[in-house]
Amino acid sequence: MTTASPVTASPVTASPVTAAPLDRLALDLADIFSHSARLVASHIAQHLPDTETLLAALPPGALLGAADTYTRHLVYGDPLERFSAMVLVWRPGQASPVHGHRTWCAYRVLRGTLTEQHYRWDPASRHAHHANTVTRSAGDTFSVPGGLQHIHALGNASDEIAVSLHLYGVSRDHIATGVNLLVPADA
Repeated sequence: MTTASPVTASPVTASPVTAAPLDRLALDLADIFSHSARLVASHIAQHLPDTETLLAALPPGALLGAADTYTRHLVYGDPLERFSAMVLVWRPGQASPVHGHRTWCAYRVLRGTLTEQHYRWDPASRHAHHANTVTRSAGDTFSVPGGLQHIHALGNASDEIAVSLHLYGVSRDHIATGVNLLVPADA
């Protein structure tokens, strides 16, 4: 029986000859991951067309909010640990921090309106800069790839409670630490 030698990290910087194929691979993989997140979002829209029926079927307590911050309720953990689903409850004025994602995310606004602030990552300053703002209404469904190519913050700027469903490509055991990638950003 043979054993594989351990993998070790080398402090040597990759040469341009070896970096180019890896750069191309990274771009191809980023495209695949982005496509996968969009595909998940389309399935959310297809399989959950009636948001009120979904809201009525949620476990008790899944629509409870908190006074100080938006709340996240785990409502489904895939038994094969491929993804988890959370319902987020946003009271007026509540918002997420500015973040990218450690994994893909697809979300749907189930009730109310959310405001999504988009940011662009500047690798030189290691800082995110505000790019634009969009409004997401009940029934709107979107996808977000993992990484820093889509940095955003969601919030409820309305006077009504908003509710959204988020699917993340992590198991239920990693939902607290495996999703948001917080970044410094413009105020």
